[in-house]
Amino acid sequence: MSRAGGPLEKHRSQLDAVGVLLGAAVADVRVRLTDGRACEVPGRVLDLHHVWDFYRTRFMLRHVRAYRRFLDVADELAWETYGPVVRLPGARPKEPPLVGFSRAASPRAHRRGGAYHDLLPRGGIHTPEGRAAAARLPFPVIDVPWSFGSHLPALLTVAHEAAHHIDDDCGLGTEIRERVAGAPLAPDRRAHWVRWAGEAFADVCAAVLCGPAYAAVLADLLDSGDGECGDGGESGVDERDFDGPHPPPAARLRLAAAAARLAGHPDAQAGDVEDGKDNAYGQEAAVVARALTTGGWSGLHGLSLAGLLVPERASAGATVSEGARRLLAGGPSRCSSAAGVLAAAALAFRCDPTAYDRRDVGERAVTEVLALRASGTRAGAGPEPPDEQRHSSTHGAAGLAVLAALDAVEESTHR
Repeated sequence: MSRAGGPLEKHRSQLDAVGVLLGAAVADVRVRLTDGRACEVPGRVLDLHHVWDFYRTRFMLRHVRAYRRFLDVADELAWETYGPVVRLPGARPKEPPLVGFSRAASPRAHRRGGAYHDLLPRGGIHTPEGRAAAARLPFPVIDVPWSFGSHLPALLTVAHEAAHHIDDDCGLGTEIRERVAGAPLAPDRRAHWVRWAGEAFADVCAAVLCGPAYAAVLADLLDSGDGECGDGGESGVDERDFDGPHPPPAARLRLAAAAARLAGHPDAQAGDVEDGKDNAYGQEAAVVARALTTGGWSGLHGLSLAGLLVPERASAGATVSEGARRLLAGGPSRCSSAAGVLAAAALAFRCDPTAYDRRDVGERAVTEVLALRASGTRAGAGPEPPDEQRHSSTHGAAGLAVLAALDAVEESTHR
């Protein structure tokens, strides 16, 4: 099904990675059937199915039409965000993020190589040794709440999560923190922004790609009302806001708005975000946005974030605001990218939720995005290698880790 033209062709590299991951374990099971250890096979097969179930459920949902269309659009936005780093000169092709649903209340990015035992269904392996069986994700995963499936605008947050995978896979962490640390911020605030640097980078990337619509969606999801997000006190700052892993909501909105403006989005407006006079977070958010959007990144082959994510905006189709008006009028947005169409749908909802529902804007935007998808599998730079050479030994080593974990479980059981 993942061959060119198949229903899962966009997921070929991901399924190949899972095949390599579990292939060594399956081969080991076959050996045990012939060397006198067949009694060990049933338990190992059950454990392997438990690990495989993590992937199986995500791919099988793509055979249910109601979920497939949404997930295909989500994957397209993730690819539009992450794909440019795969195509950088000299880049080693890597599997893109896979989007799925979860019971969590907010989107989550699970990094390549990270442990995912806490994401497995309940009732599986729970020993310390067994947890190693799910210790290395072979490709990045993005989980979104099930509720997003009925509210397309929320999907713009996938760009934020995909940006975390750019950070991880391109090794940008140090460069991000250095840029923020070097920004002209008050010393007592600089430490907070350095701590938030990874989240700030993800917000900036999403705003650079999606424009002001990302800040609009973020405001709704943060339950910010008028967008002020509880600015407190005479100074407009509640010191308790600094304790979390993310910048305070007000700061995130100012950061995203500033990034969209600095990236040159025609719909972004200068004003309070630029000078920060009306909000304690405005000025420093603009400073951080400028630090992250100005100039090239060594980890991105010298490209700026705008150069990486939106290199051809000048020749693109309709602006997002024009697209929103067209969608509300019952026509296509005529935006030229998945991010553009989804941003237009988000602005259409924010402008007139009633007309958004009455005109079936969300479903029509999904159809428009899917019509923009390029045919064929997703591949990185250079020709696609043969199947047997497709992946490095990384996934095979992860498969051997599965075997070692299962052996440890068996030994602990015998003890």
